[in-house]
Amino acid sequence: MATRSPKSALRRVEFPYLKDAIGHYAPIVYLQTWTGNRWLYLQAYVDSGASWTIFHADVAELLKIKLTARQRRYMLLGNGSAIPIYFTRVRVRFAGVEFAAPVGFSEVLKVGFNLLGRAEFFSRFVMCFNDRARVLTATPVNLRH
Repeated sequence: MATRSPKSALRRVEFPYLKDAIGHYAPIVYLQTWTGNRWLYLQAYVDSGASWTIFHADVAELLKIKLTARQRRYMLLGNGSAIPIYFTRVRVRFAGVEFAAPVGFSEVLKVGFNLLGRAEFFSRFVMCFNDRARVLTATPVNLRH
């Protein structure tokens, strides 16, 4: 789980890297999503190269989101293929901050984990990846400017 640093550091939260499915340490974090009556804990791989946060379609079921009621878009992957994504805004808690974030859901996401991308998250937090120490630090940004 995440650890908070002293208050003088603007509520900086450190997420120790977790092991992925093949045993490599990676910036995998816990966040919460609102189901309508409780908070659901999820893991997601923080991907600074991903524009959008993408969750597996089964997470949409847990959040009681009907994908067929959402607009379908296609997202190009690095290999040139396109996958269908259903976008909506989801209430999340990350690093002690609660906000609505754009999240896409995909039935064909084949990476084996949820992705936490840049949209909304990287404008609300300074993300610092320290691969040597195996720690991701998320520092909230004052959005009142």
